[in-house]
Amino acid sequence: MSTPDNTMQVTSLPNLAQILPYLLGHYPDDSIALHAPGPNFLDGPTMTCPLPEDTAEWRAAAENAARQFVGYAHDRGHDPAQGVIIYLCREPRPGQSPEDTAALLAPIGTWLTNEFARHRATVLITIGLIADRWWAYECDIDGCCEGEPLPSPDDPTSVVAQMTRLGRTSGPRTRDIIKEFRATADPDFLKDLHAAADHFNTRCATNAGADATLALTLDQIDAAMSQFHDGATALSRALTTQLIVGLQDDAAVEAGIAHAEDDDLPHARRLWAYLARHCAAPFTQEAVPILTLFAFVAWRQGDLIAARLALRDAITTNPDYELATGIHLGTINGEDPRELLASAREGSAHLATHLHHAVQVASEYIPTDTNPARYREALDIATANYMPQGLTEDRKLSARHGTVDVIDGALTDFRNDRPQLMDEIAARIILGLQDRETRDAALSTGEESGLPYERQLWGYLARRCVPPHTDKAPPLLTLLGWVAWRQDDTITATHAFTDALDINPGYELAKILLHGIRTECEPAALLAAFRDTAARSAARADGAR
Repeated sequence: MSTPDNTMQVTSLPNLAQILPYLLGHYPDDSIALHAPGPNFLDGPTMTCPLPEDTAEWRAAAENAARQFVGYAHDRGHDPAQGVIIYLCREPRPGQSPEDTAALLAPIGTWLTNEFARHRATVLITIGLIADRWWAYECDIDGCCEGEPLPSPDDPTSVVAQMTRLGRTSGPRTRDIIKEFRATADPDFLKDLHAAADHFNTRCATNAGADATLALTLDQIDAAMSQFHDGATALSRALTTQLIVGLQDDAAVEAGIAHAEDDDLPHARRLWAYLARHCAAPFTQEAVPILTLFAFVAWRQGDLIAARLALRDAITTNPDYELATGIHLGTINGEDPRELLASAREGSAHLATHLHHAVQVASEYIPTDTNPARYREALDIATANYMPQGLTEDRKLSARHGTVDVIDGALTDFRNDRPQLMDEIAARIILGLQDRETRDAALSTGEESGLPYERQLWGYLARRCVPPHTDKAPPLLTLLGWVAWRQDDTITATHAFTDALDINPGYELAKILLHGIRTECEPAALLAAFRDTAARSAARADGAR
């Protein structure tokens, strides 16, 4: 058996054992490796399958590997009936000798052979590779082919010596390849990652928040890539945690794929590997999209081994992550990664346009990052003092009138170009509007000249509904959306109503108004109904006085 130029000979079992890392391009630690030799031995399909740590899972893994390999070989025009070589690779665990490990692996060869036979595939030989020694399991001579050391590179007939003469080097071990992207735990970092994940989830509670967060993530990807282009090998802890959680959004991953032009590749690879190394348990799920980005870059670089190993980790963690499985199939089927890159670039450009518009719209009312502690404290105090369930009907009515009076005063300030309220006044209005009848009394029924000031007030108050008071935003968003609709700004109105329903899916007024927009209802009809209701409420109030 020889290479195409007949300069490399594989004529013995020791050679057969030693050739594996040259055959695969790497040494597969703790794996089953399968090879169906072609006319020149190195030709022909190969496949690796990781061995689970739990030995109880080995039989299922072996039988599944055999079935997959038969299909894979046929797809490449090779008949596995002509012969398959099995390699079983595993390093001894603590307290385990190479002989113990060899005995542990022996049944795998039998399971593979039996499964191959069911599919009309022939096993030529099963080689065990353990601690730089080899076993040939088909040899039934006592003491023969058991635990022999691999040939010395000094032996001129060894595979290593022959490959060295050809200028080829042995592929690295799996354990050395995965060091590039395999995570290591840092308890302090993981605490910060927990906090970043909580903040991310809170911000993404509404469509507007999700859009704003995604826009921020895209900016952060650009910033991180720029830093790594300039030679950085690490990011600040804040940026690292925010990128890891931000990349859980599929749209952010697509933007990450777009950073895979030729000049980007080495820097992108270092960036994704850096982030993946920070995704230790319990954040292994967060590593999946990042490992997929790393794998895509490695694929673009032609490093199929690193790509597949990263994808193996990703798919093992989340078998349903379609991008990882799609890229994995692409590496197997010889697809061109530049097609995915072109698609990602186009999608990312459309996304950037959408986000720019959506973030501009939502900036009118999305909770602010300015003075959040102050706004939170004011709402905390107001909430502690707000006990409508303990009030008589007369006191409730008085409270409603009081809130409406405060709103009228606030609108007067906004008309007079004083668009600032004391924290306790703003919090009082926000809490007062949680009452449905107070909110209805505040619905805009006035002339168009007053709409800009009402819109400004509702947006101003909505921006103060910072976590954990986000649940108080729906009345403000609904009032703002109604004013925007009256101004023929159905885009802002739709966003505001939708975000109100994201926070409280049962918020009926937002549902009604959003339905009105979607069915192209004229707001004039609703305005007339609201004015009629307001007039009747005012009449009842006058009668009560």
